[in-house]
Amino acid sequence: MSIQFLKRTLVVLTIGVVQLGLLVVPATLSSGSTPKALPTKTIITGTNTFVNQIRQYFFCQTSKCKKEVAANKAKVLSAVAGIDAYLKLMMNDSVPSSESRLVHKYGVDARALISAVALYPKQKNPDDEAQNAGIIYYQSANVGSDSYLLDAVISKVPVSFSQWSVGVVGVVYAMQVDTQAESSKASTATDISANRSLLLEATSLRSDANGPNAAFNALLVKFASTQTKESSASILTLEGKKSSTSQTELAALATSLSAQFSKIVSTQNKLAK
Repeated sequence: MSIQFLKRTLVVLTIGVVQLGLLVVPATLSSGSTPKALPTKTIITGTNTFVNQIRQYFFCQTSKCKKEVAANKAKVLSAVAGIDAYLKLMMNDSVPSSESRLVHKYGVDARALISAVALYPKQKNPDDEAQNAGIIYYQSANVGSDSYLLDAVISKVPVSFSQWSVGVVGVVYAMQVDTQAESSKASTATDISANRSLLLEATSLRSDANGPNAAFNALLVKFASTQTKESSASILTLEGKKSSTSQTELAALATSLSAQFSKIVSTQNKLAK
């Protein structure tokens, strides 16, 4: 799932899930000394600014950002440093119990994002580069979603499904791109890489099942479980190793995945209205 492939697929994607753009949020950061209590509001505002900067660089689609590559790259380095600083605050400051679960998820998603950004320019293999591009794509969306949920908690406002589901949309889209990467023309190495990406994405999707609609959360968990089974068995087969899953069972899993995916898309589109 290279950045180039992501850009190309953005044009032809027809699954009906809304596309991820920049997260439009205030960009003012607080100043002064860090209080002993976790400065959640500052983290929320800063996080969304940083996520926008990362997405602007890696997934640029306008003539303006294409002319400002060097400046946007510098902003990415600053954004990563900023998010890393927030992770340190989360470790050292007092976190209210109402925020602890969300802070933990923020930490998992943010660390994955930071690692992928750092690793991306070092990748020489196209499949490895593709995997990192995908992680940057959906984990930047996940961090934005985590930030939104934190804001909803401290502001004591109901969670909007459409705003929360930005992270889910990012992961599901990445999963579709990786699934499309598997084809009769793809090399075995590419197929293995795609399935490894799908395993990571399934893990992420399972953790994303924390939205305001219980039935939708259940769909995500079921799909993630099915994808894990299918990709794990596929990798063994592609590597020439013994698998307890037969080709017939693999075909059945693939059919089930297609049906579950369609259900997620239709439900997401309905709930996001």
